[in-house]
Amino acid sequence: MKEQIIGFKKRIAALAVFMLLAVAFLSSSMAMAAVHSFSFTAKTLPNGQLGYAPGSDAEAVIPGPALFVKQGDTIQITLTNNTAVDVGFNAPGLVNNNSAKATPGQTQNYTLHANKTGTYVYHGDNNGKELLGLFGAIIVDKKNGPVDSFVNGDGSIVPVTQADLDKQFVLFMVGSTFWGTEISADGVQKPLWAAPDLGAVENDLVRFHVLSVGPGHTFHLHAHRWLKKDTTTVIDTKLLNDGIDTHSFTIKAGSGVGPGDWQFHCHLIAHMEAGMHGSFRVDPVGGDGHSVVGASPYGNILLGTRPSEPGLVTLEVSDEPASWFRSARGDAIVGLPFDIKTKSLEVIYPGSSVNFIMSDTNGVHTISTLLWPTGAHHMPFDQSSAYRGGGIVKLTTPGLYVFTCKVHPYMFGAVIVDDPETDGLDLGNPAMDYKIDLVTGISGLPTSSDLAVRLLKTFFIATSPANWQDYSTGVWNVRFPNLPVRISGVPYGGIKNGGIAAPLSDDSLQLNIYNAPLPMPGSIETPHPATPGVGEVWVNTQFEKTAGKYKPGTTTVVDTSNWTVKRKVALPEINNNNPHNMWTNRDQSVIYQTQWFDTKLSMINRETGKLIKNITVGNTPSHVVTLPSNDDLTIAINGENGVAIIPAGTTTVSKMLPTQAHGHTSANPHGHWVSADGTKIVTPNINTNDIGIYGATGGIHARTPTGNNAPGAHPIAIGMMPDSSKIYAANLLHHSLSVVDGATGALLDTVNLIANYNHITGDISGPVGVLPIQSPVSPDGKAVVIAATGGQIVIVDTKTDKIVKMLPCDPGCHGANFGAKEGGGYYAYVTTKFGNRLTVVDIDPDNNGDISDAHIAGYVSLVDTASTAKDDTVSSLPGFGGQGVMAVPNVYNGWVQNLPDVWKNGLTAAQRNPIGH
Repeated sequence: MKEQIIGFKKRIAALAVFMLLAVAFLSSSMAMAAVHSFSFTAKTLPNGQLGYAPGSDAEAVIPGPALFVKQGDTIQITLTNNTAVDVGFNAPGLVNNNSAKATPGQTQNYTLHANKTGTYVYHGDNNGKELLGLFGAIIVDKKNGPVDSFVNGDGSIVPVTQADLDKQFVLFMVGSTFWGTEISADGVQKPLWAAPDLGAVENDLVRFHVLSVGPGHTFHLHAHRWLKKDTTTVIDTKLLNDGIDTHSFTIKAGSGVGPGDWQFHCHLIAHMEAGMHGSFRVDPVGGDGHSVVGASPYGNILLGTRPSEPGLVTLEVSDEPASWFRSARGDAIVGLPFDIKTKSLEVIYPGSSVNFIMSDTNGVHTISTLLWPTGAHHMPFDQSSAYRGGGIVKLTTPGLYVFTCKVHPYMFGAVIVDDPETDGLDLGNPAMDYKIDLVTGISGLPTSSDLAVRLLKTFFIATSPANWQDYSTGVWNVRFPNLPVRISGVPYGGIKNGGIAAPLSDDSLQLNIYNAPLPMPGSIETPHPATPGVGEVWVNTQFEKTAGKYKPGTTTVVDTSNWTVKRKVALPEINNNNPHNMWTNRDQSVIYQTQWFDTKLSMINRETGKLIKNITVGNTPSHVVTLPSNDDLTIAINGENGVAIIPAGTTTVSKMLPTQAHGHTSANPHGHWVSADGTKIVTPNINTNDIGIYGATGGIHARTPTGNNAPGAHPIAIGMMPDSSKIYAANLLHHSLSVVDGATGALLDTVNLIANYNHITGDISGPVGVLPIQSPVSPDGKAVVIAATGGQIVIVDTKTDKIVKMLPCDPGCHGANFGAKEGGGYYAYVTTKFGNRLTVVDIDPDNNGDISDAHIAGYVSLVDTASTAKDDTVSSLPGFGGQGVMAVPNVYNGWVQNLPDVWKNGLTAAQRNPIGH
């Protein structure tokens, strides 16, 4: 690592004293004290997490200091806030005289009454930020007598006094990480940090205080049993409920089983997969019974203060655009003089860990590796189901690790594990010529290859709004950090022994863009379509932020008669969160809209933009489509394992159609479609890498794998022929399009969308589609239009299932859907996440059936104007995040026939009956 980077460690205030806090309240001389006063300081740790410190000079620790008192005592807290956010002191279950928070630099006083025995969580009470470390334990014991009992090896129950205990452990279950403190018999507290291994000596009496903050957990300790609270029932597992829950118990270490390593963990499989486990080692009599400290926020990370200790960086999982995996010290990282514009990048050294915490999201997610250094241990890292929580992973092999969420696959967080003996930050494994592996099965990819550079470019654009294409500014600049990195060889060339080092901003990588013109849509250079469309186009501008709510996302309504933005729908009254996809009812009076990072479906009055109803439908709903046969709603519950049904005319879910048999891995369906007769629902199942065909009333008709036996296809969106004869599925990570028989579910073909691409040199010999997403079939069945997030719009002829055209698209190309063109034919409306314009494609401009002459008819700005009606003021990211797109009227076969005459009258005869002409 270059001296330039290491030198910044000197700017961090010295926090090098290891804290050992003696708690006087364990001694009998203080047992009758009625009032206990504590002075706390809330501080920011070197990795950006927050914690409580005892007094002003000591280091902050996670968990905060454990407080031991007796029933009836009074606790007085003086809290000084030295962080940049408001911090309080709240202990649910105990009476507290002050609910106010201390603003940055302020001091607040709190008085709590320990009126009942038990173990209580205290926390910072700051809207999820307490999950970053502002939590600790208050243990209220009986005023006199035993504090607990344990189960002896012979089954007898033995009371325990405070003086009998050999040690105590405080274990917090937060996200999917254990945070620990060890307390010796004399009351000395030692922080064990994140993911520790616990130790004791055989026959030690050990008291555990297990506390949960956030999503619930199930705590289990192998080979040991204890008493359920206030009973004589013997248990070895305890369910801790969502929110805040606690459980204390005492064991005799090794009782009945002897010395050994005994695992403790959360019993939820996805949490265990995410790292929520540890070892309780019981040494033989005469051993030292020491615990192994876990990963420390002060340890061996970039700018860490104690390089001899394993370090920890933390990425917050967030609903915020670009900062979906946000470093807890993201603001500080961006502030370094390396022109870093992303808050989703971290740097650690071998043996340190990455902690993930879902502290700022309403959705469910996975923590999944997208790429990692060739030869890295325990890769890929993944969970079998999406959930609310987090994860922790120790990284020992140098190189770049990119994490994503399988449910929301453009969420990115990157961690570079740097070998300090090499020049530059290692992007691949130095022992393997700086190569990387991908989740799709590609292994040994040189980091100098075009594909690796493209992935790097995608990361730094997706996670840096300053690098997005804002057409309202007229110019586009893209800047990559001037951090020195080491890759396999010369960019787009061969491998060089030992690799080469160069800044990411080096011109040889061709990443930076300087003052590229961005003509405003509707200008001479990028005009509006010459022929109007019919009706409106509704676009989910999912990243646009408005002043009246703190969650992102609006819906932008385009008038296709003049190509202007007529309305912005923000719905601040419900804190509308990441609106993702839409459909309409039969008479086109209601827009149904999913909130993809939440649990809701919104019903919106199409004419006024007003909210009709906000409905809870399930975790992370992605797409919604009505059944053309009866107008029932079908909603893909992307974070779960089913399609929710809301009968027409009602506002509650009547049933959930499972997309996977009971007891099997969740399918996690995303962008589904429905057959024109309303009898079949077809889902792309991202977690099982297949297409599911289901009866509209239930039952699995077919399951078709899409990956050709290679891992990680990630089918994400479905299109269907108007007569339902063929089904098309876009496979995001395999860069392919699966063609499936609509009647039998048999796989007919797999269209390789990158067959014309050389992933080493970057040479392109024909049309390509990198990272395809939405892929609808035109209402007349002529073409599949694919929005590829790599920056292409791909046209596939359905007669041959061959690519016939590639058109340019802005970065993050995502949504596609068809609407009627005035006078006949159809427009494909294509959206992009990282540009704020709508691309309009005419697939058959001559209406002669030859779609090889498909072209871009024009562009439309998605930025509001003075004449735009709106229910909230746009505050940032104007028009960005284009994802779901829906044209009104709905002109797909099966739906168009049900339109009211007021809409049919604007269509041609062929448009009114697309497969009858």
